[in-house]
Amino acid sequence: MIRMTAALLMFGLGCLHMGFIFAEFAEPSNGIASYLELEAVLVKQLESYLDKVENEQDMITSHLLDINQVHIDIDDTEEHFGNPVNAFRTISRFTSTWKHEILDVLLDNSTYSTYVNGVANEMNKKKLEVPLNEHLLGASDNLLELQESEGLTTSELANEEVLRDENSGKSVILSASDCYVFGRNLNQLQHYEYAAQWLLQAQQRAAQEAPTFPNVSKTRILEELSLAYRKLDNIKLANKLNNEILKLEPTNEAALNNKILLQKELILERITMSKLNQDGLRYEC
Repeated sequence: MIRMTAALLMFGLGCLHMGFIFAEFAEPSNGIASYLELEAVLVKQLESYLDKVENEQDMITSHLLDINQVHIDIDDTEEHFGNPVNAFRTISRFTSTWKHEILDVLLDNSTYSTYVNGVANEMNKKKLEVPLNEHLLGASDNLLELQESEGLTTSELANEEVLRDENSGKSVILSASDCYVFGRNLNQLQHYEYAAQWLLQAQQRAAQEAPTFPNVSKTRILEELSLAYRKLDNIKLANKLNNEILKLEPTNEAALNNKILLQKELILERITMSKLNQDGLRYEC
């Protein structure tokens, strides 16, 4: 259905621009054969677009199946949400996965308005509210309290069994995406040391896990990790991580701006250290 919708959408766009295309190429300098070249370009671009939509559909379907399974595996909601890990993951799905990986993808689909209206009607009928980022921050704070009160290392909490899939018998633990979101939120909550630990955990899992949905890019992890180390006054490491971002994405605007700031901070740090060393020598004399 999505594939057909995409085709119709592209056909409609083609009709809108057909006048321009024919006017532009009515008398091609290299003959009418150039129309075939133009047509080949249009076909290639359309196929690429349809493949993209199909891949997005597969990813979304996979996510929906995972959510359904989570709901099936929960026997007692009070017991389930008594664990802060489960509360965090549930709210995270709304503020991160549903928003960025599902709804933003559907924005490119012509059926988006129908979908949104249907969701809005159901929400109004059942008086449902979508959790906001502030709720996710609260859940993250509770999860950090659990980690501190239980004396758990980041690795221990990350590997704690959240659920068990009844079909496969496999344990469900925090994914690379979960670790990233938690680390990002800890940055916002100014728990920078814990943020760095969780972002390193996300980095490690992202390298080990097979591509899953939702996924998290190496760049996004590095951005938050660089911020955490900068706040921890480890400017040298923050700068190194920022340079890694630029290796992956040379035109990354945020990283380019941060490069200037971090290099200034490194210079100031060297000047400060030099003055301290000079003062120390004078004192010894």
